[in-house]
Amino acid sequence: MTDQDDAVDQLATEVEDEGPATQRADVLAESSSVRRPMSTQAIFRPREGSNSPGTAESHETTVVRTVAPRRRLGGGLVEIPRVPEIDPLAALMDNPEVAESKRFCWNCGRPVGRSTGDAKGDSEGWCPHCGSPYSFLPQLKPGDMVAGQYEIKGCVAHGGLGWVYLAVDHNVNERPVVLKGLVHSGDAEAQAIAMAERQFLAEVTHPSIVKIFNFVQHPDSHGDPVGYIVMEYVGGQSLKQNRGTRLPVSQAIAYMLEILPALGYLHSLGLVYNDLKPENIVLTEEQLKLIDLGAVARINSFGYLYGTPGFQAPDIVRTGPTVATDIYTVGRTLAALTLKLRTRDGRYVEGLPDDDPVLKKYDSYRRLLRRATDPDPRRRFTSAEEMSAQLMGVLREVVARDTGTPRPGLSTVFTRSRSTFGEHLLVAHTDVYLDGHVHSQNLTAREIVTALQVPLIDPGDVAAPLLSSMELSEPVQTLDSLRAVRHSALESEGIDLSESIGLPLMEVRALLDLGNVTKATSKLDELAEQVGWRWRLVWFRGVAELLNGDYDAARKDFTEVLDMFPGELAPKMALAATAELAGTDDERGFYESVWRTDDSVISAAFGLARALSVEGDRTAAVRTLDEVPATSRHFTTARLTSAVTLLSGRSSNEITEAQIRDAARRVEALPETEPRVLQIRALVLGAAMDWLTEHKASTNHILGFPFTEHGLRLGVEMALRALARLAPTQEHRYRLVDMANAVRPMSTF
Repeated sequence: MTDQDDAVDQLATEVEDEGPATQRADVLAESSSVRRPMSTQAIFRPREGSNSPGTAESHETTVVRTVAPRRRLGGGLVEIPRVPEIDPLAALMDNPEVAESKRFCWNCGRPVGRSTGDAKGDSEGWCPHCGSPYSFLPQLKPGDMVAGQYEIKGCVAHGGLGWVYLAVDHNVNERPVVLKGLVHSGDAEAQAIAMAERQFLAEVTHPSIVKIFNFVQHPDSHGDPVGYIVMEYVGGQSLKQNRGTRLPVSQAIAYMLEILPALGYLHSLGLVYNDLKPENIVLTEEQLKLIDLGAVARINSFGYLYGTPGFQAPDIVRTGPTVATDIYTVGRTLAALTLKLRTRDGRYVEGLPDDDPVLKKYDSYRRLLRRATDPDPRRRFTSAEEMSAQLMGVLREVVARDTGTPRPGLSTVFTRSRSTFGEHLLVAHTDVYLDGHVHSQNLTAREIVTALQVPLIDPGDVAAPLLSSMELSEPVQTLDSLRAVRHSALESEGIDLSESIGLPLMEVRALLDLGNVTKATSKLDELAEQVGWRWRLVWFRGVAELLNGDYDAARKDFTEVLDMFPGELAPKMALAATAELAGTDDERGFYESVWRTDDSVISAAFGLARALSVEGDRTAAVRTLDEVPATSRHFTTARLTSAVTLLSGRSSNEITEAQIRDAARRVEALPETEPRVLQIRALVLGAAMDWLTEHKASTNHILGFPFTEHGLRLGVEMALRALARLAPTQEHRYRLVDMANAVRPMSTF
C-alpha cells in the first residue's frame, strides 16, 4: 500500500466497528415524556428489486507537492507528521458499501441488513424489529447534477446521517465540495434538521470548522425532494485509529488543543457541536478541522438531537445540549485516541479502564479525563477555555516526563511559589559546627504554607482591582488595607462589595500567613455558608488543616483541588509536602512530577531528594540535586546538600571511596566565601578518616591532604580550628578547639 493509499484510507470517516455512528438522542422536553427513537442511520424507502450498491467512477491521482515533513502543535511542544496534499478524487470510494457490522436501524437502533446463514444481508429493506424502512445505498451517483451546479463524483464516506458525496462546483472555479445527504426523503425530522442547519450554520465562521457554502435539494428516485448541505472539501486524514493503534498522549492532547478553541467559538454563539469523535476531526496539510456539522444544536434546545453512543454525554437526554455535554465528548474523544476502551455490543461503554497502563503512567491525564467525563455535568470543566488551560498543563507534564526536559509554564489559576521551603533541611544538621546548636531536619507546616502558591484573584470578582493592589503586601499590611477598603465602601453609596468573595478570602490568606488558624477557619465557614465550598475555599481550608496538623483532611482538600485542576503544580506541591509531614510514602511522585515539569520550583528538587534519600536511593537523590540550575540562588545549597547526602547518616561500610571523592569534588567546586564550606570540608574529611580505619585507599590527595590517617587528621584539625575562629560564642569556640586537639595527628620528636 502506498503512502497515498494509506492517507486516503484514513480519510474515510466511517465509524469503527463500535456500533452505530451519529445517532439521535432521546431528549426529554419538560412538557413531554414521550420517548424519541434512539438512533438514525441513512434510510431510504426501497423499490422492489433495488439492492445493488453503486460504484464510483475511475479516477487518477495527481502529483502531490512537497511540504515540510513535520510541524509542531501544542504550543510548540509536540512534533507531528504533516499530511500530504491529496487529490480530492483520490478520496472516492471504489465500492461505497456500508459494512454489515455498521448497519443499525435508524428508529430502534437494532442491527439490520445482516447476513443469516446462506442469505446475504440486504442493503435496504424494512427493519424486522420495528418495521421502519432503511437503506444504506447511495442516493446520488457519479454524473448527477445537483441544483444545476454541483456535479457528483462519488462517495467519500458514510456517517450517521447518510452518505457524504464529493462534487465539483461548476459555478465557482470547479472547486471540490462535499454534499452531505439526509437520511430519508420523506422524513420530516430530517428536513427540519436541514432547515435548522441552513439557518444557524451560516453564522459559523472559524478556521478550524468546515465552511458551509450552500443548502440545496435534489429529488430521490421517488421524486421526493431531499436536502443536502454543501460544505467545504477538507482533504486530509481523520483521527480515527482504524488499525487498532493508539496515539501518544502528547499528540492526542496537542490535537485537542487545536480543536477546543473551535468548540469555544461555537459555545460563544450559543451552539453545541454534540458529536465530537475522532472521525469528525480531520488533520489537513495546514491544520485540524471539525467536519460534519449535522449534529450541531442550540444550547439547551430540545427535540431531535444527535450524537454517537460511547461519546455522547448521558445527561443530554435530561439537559439538552450544553457546554458540559460537549466537554464530555472531548474527554471521550481523548480516551478513544489513547486508551483501550471497553466495548459492549460493538459500542464503547461509559467509564475509563483504570488498569490501562497509560492512565497509570500519567496520573494527571487520568484526573483530567475523569473530570471531563464526570457523570455529574456540574463537576466537569466549565468551559472549553478552562479545559484547554488544564490540558496545556497536563501536556507540559507529559512532554517533560517523556523527553526528560522541563516544560514550565504560567498557571491561569495559581500564583508562582512565594518562596522556597525545605532547601536547608539536609545540610542544616552540619550547622552544629558553626554555632553549636542542633538544628531540626524536619519540615514545618508554617514553612510550607508561607512558600506555597496561592489562588489567583478571580478577575470576575467585583473587588478584583482593589485586591490586586494587596496581593504582594505583608499580611499585617493586607489586613489594614482590607479594613480601609471596607470602611470606604460603607461611606460610599456607589461601591457595593457585599458580593465579593475575594475580599474575605484575602483576609483568610493573611490570617493563615500570620498563623491565626482559628479566626481564618471561622471566616471560611462563614463564607461557605453564603456561597458553598468553592474551590478557592477548599484550598484555604486545606491550608488551615495543614497548619493544625490534620494531615488527612488537608490531603483530602488538596486532592479535591487537584482533581479540578489536574494541570496545576500548586496542588501537587501541597500534597507532596502534606505527605512528607504525615510521614507517608507517597510524596515522591508529586515532588517528581513538579520538578520534572518546572525546574524553577526548587522546593520540589529538595523534596524529591529527601524522599529518595529516605528510600535509600542516594544516587538518584544526588542526581536530582545536580539538576538545580546554576542560575538558581539555591545552586550552592544544592551542591552542599549533595555532598552531605552522599556521606551523612551512613556507616563506613556503606560508603565507597568513590563517593567520598565525589563529595570532596563538590566541596572543592564551591567558592571559599560560602559560609558552610568549612563545616562540609570537616564532614567529608571526617567521613574519609572513619572509612580509612577499615579500608585501604588510593594515594591521591583529597581536599588538598594525603588520603592517609595522618593527612586526614591534619585536614580535620585545620577545618575545626578555622571554624573555631568564626564561632559566635566563646563556649562554642573552646568546644571546637577541644575537638581539633582530639583529632590532630600524633607529633613525633
